[in-house]
Formats: sequence, C-alpha cells, structure tokens
Amino acid sequence: MINNNKKTLFQWFFLFALSFALFFGFHHFRLPAALLLGPMLAAILLSSFDLTVTVSKPLFVLAQSFVGIMIAGQLPVTILSQVSVHWPIFLSGALFTVVAAAVLGWLLSRSGLFSGNTAIWGTSPGAATVMTVMSESFGADIRLVALMQYLRVACCTFSVTLVAKYLGGSGDHPPSPHFDLFTISSGRDFLWTAAIAVLSFVFLQKVNKQSMAFILPMVLGIAFKMLGLTQIVLPGALVAIAYTIIGWSIGLRFTRAILRHAAKLMPVLLLSIAVLIAVNAAFGLVIAKWAGTDYLTAFLATSPGGADSVAIIAASTPVDVGFVVSMQIIRFFMVIILSPVLARWLSNLRRSSVGVVESQGIERDECSD
Repeated sequence: MINNNKKTLFQWFFLFALSFALFFGFHHFRLPAALLLGPMLAAILLSSFDLTVTVSKPLFVLAQSFVGIMIAGQLPVTILSQVSVHWPIFLSGALFTVVAAAVLGWLLSRSGLFSGNTAIWGTSPGAATVMTVMSESFGADIRLVALMQYLRVACCTFSVTLVAKYLGGSGDHPPSPHFDLFTISSGRDFLWTAAIAVLSFVFLQKVNKQSMAFILPMVLGIAFKMLGLTQIVLPGALVAIAYTIIGWSIGLRFTRAILRHAAKLMPVLLLSIAVLIAVNAAFGLVIAKWAGTDYLTAFLATSPGGADSVAIIAASTPVDVGFVVSMQIIRFFMVIILSPVLARWLSNLRRSSVGVVESQGIERDECSD
C-alpha cells in the first residue's frame, strides 16, 4: 500500500511538473488557452508510460460546470437575439459538420479496417463521452470509439489553438479577459457564481446527465445576468484549476493499451481527423461570408472539437464568443439527437452494400463454374 501511494504521488508530481513546464512554454509563445493545452499534452505524453492516476468523473464534471459559468460571464446578454437573427447560419453550420463527419465515418467503415459501425460512431463530431458510452450498445468497439473521439478532441484543440495564434482576431471584438489569480471584484457575485456552478453540478449528478455539465451552468449564468441578479465573478486561480482538470481528463484517456490497440490504424485516424478539420475549415469561409464575421470566429464555430475546449480557446481570443458558443451548443444537441439515427442508417447501408458485393461475387463464381 505504501509503495502504491508513493508511486501515485510520484506520478502526480511528474504530471503536475510537466504540465507546468508545457504551460510555461505555450504561454511564452502566446498560444491561447495554454492552461488547457499544457496539462492535456502532459497527460497524453505520460499516459504512454502506463500512468495509473486518473481524474475522477465528478471532478471533471465540476470543472466543466465552472468553465460553463465562466463562459456565461463572457457572453453578452444579447446572446438570445443573436441566436434568433443568425439561427439559419448556426443550424446550417452545425448540420454540415454532423453530416460531413457521418459521411467520413461511413467511408472509413467501408474500408474494412474497422469492425461493425465503430468508424461511424468514432467520427461523430461532439459529445465525445456520450457517443463513446452509447456506441457499445450499438455493437461498436468502445475502445476504438473512445480513441477516435478523444483523439479528435485533442487534434482539434491543437489545430484551433495554432490557427488562433497565427490568424489572431479581427480587431472588432474585445480582447480576451484578464483574470487576477486571487482577486474578486465582488464577494456577493462570486458566491452567486459559485452557487450556480456547484448546484448545477449536484443536480446533474442526481439526474445522471453529466453531459450537460458545460451547458446548464452557462445557460443559468446568462439567465441570472439578464435578470440583473448577479454578475459572473471568478478568481483566475479557480479558472486555471478547471482548465487543468479538463486538460488532464482528456489527455489521461490515451492509455498505452488503447494506443497499442490502434497503432496500425493511427495514420488512418489522424488523416481522417485532418480531413474533417480541413472540410470544416473550408466551410468556415462560407459561414464567415454569410454571417459577415471574421474567419477566425467562423473557424472556431465550425471546429469539430469539444464544445468546452473550443469555448475556452474562444474566451482567450479576440473573437465573437457568442457566435462560436451558439453554433457549438446547437451542434452538441444535434449530435446527441441525430448521431444514433445516422449511425443506424449508415450501418444498415453499409451492411446492404457489403451484401450486394458478396452476392455479386457468388454469382460470378457460379458462372465461372
């Protein structure tokens, strides 16, 4: 027991030290959301050495709740009017990403590299945890689905960060907010803010809807702001802890066993993710033109990464955060609603096409006889 405790302490020490070192490096080069990227990359690197430490699911959900309430503080109270004006754009952008990912998954499933409908579930663009859990009951390989989902989230996070770094904002949006580590402008508002996040977390734990951990406190925070009940106040230290926990939670899912299981498929997986990112990046040009916004805002909005990680990057970049978050949330719900339907339909289509090919092969063999 003592040896195990020492091993765990050493692992946490190395994870923390490497996370801090990578954060410092990313921050030095002014990459957005360095507090998310550093811990995530550190966890991915150390996971290949059979790291045994994990972030508990409740802690991950609580961190998402605080990020959700933080994003609510960055969104204008006019967000609902923005959604009502741009809803065709948001709906089209979200639908395009879902359909593009489904088509890519179907093509991968036909390659013969994946069993059953694993590729279709693995390429679903969002709600990674929900899609991973649901996939097993539909006959998919949950290990590969988990790898594909979180590899996509990680790749999208890095790609979005690099694009945000080198494109920068348009100058028409406010700069990213500055958080003092321990200073809070209003103790009363901070208590309200913390209460919304914690109570949202407790409620979602009770009803077993942890997938809403990012969205519910954000919606409640916006509602409280619109009603004039409170302002969103969080010290920078709390935001940094939440970012770190989310980064670790994503990175620690890449265990050596999972990576070894999918080693031969890794080039195909990375290529498919790159294609999905590129397709959505191209569609971002259409969205930017259609909505009359800057390309970086449209790129972040159409990114097929995790809604929470994209929102964190958007909040640290001079873009239209409301536009980005609105499209990401609409896509989140669309994925949950449409992905099971699309997966079932595409799986049946795949099986029927395979059956046609096999029957044609039998007929050819009979004729040759």
